Amino acid sequence: MSAPVDFGHELLIDEFNGTVHTPIVVKWQQNYAEREATYYRLDAYNLTNNRTISFFIAAEFYKTSTSSNPNHISKVATLVPGEGYKLKIDDKFQYGQKNMMGENRFVVFHDKERTPYQHRFIETAVLSTLAKSGTEAADKVLSSFGLSGAASEIVKIAKAYIGDYLHTF
Repeated sequence: MSAPVDFGHELLIDEFNGTVHTPIVVKWQQNYAEREATYYRLDAYNLTNNRTISFFIAAEFYKTSTSSNPNHISKVATLVPGEGYKLKIDDKFQYGQKNMMGENRFVVFHDKERTPYQHRFIETAVLSTLAKSGTEAADKVLSSFGLSGAASEIVKIAKAYIGDYLHTF
């Protein structure tokens, strides 16, 4: 089974819409200090293999109010009117996955100086959805990572990812 997204693949992600896209806060520990950052989790369409994947983008790289940022999505991708941003996966992006075969791979676009473990993204996305929209919506997010089970058991499920940092494409 090939990874759902790989180096050189082209993705299409939605334009920022503050009423549709809900931010999530990912927390981790780095250099003996507590850290946190705001991200958006999107469903990105992989134009290369016609699959949908989870895509996390740092708020400062996505919100229109921060478009002066040199890493803003408008600077690293092409806007396709009415469809979203088309981007090519390269070493600006990182990923998390279930295993070395690339199962359940998801993409993260953020400042690579940040070093949260992979499971922080899954855990935060599912628990945030659970709190806001209930079990059914959270289970749908969980399934987008190729995982099954009750969203309320996310901590147990996420343990499969514990201790593994994000990888750079």
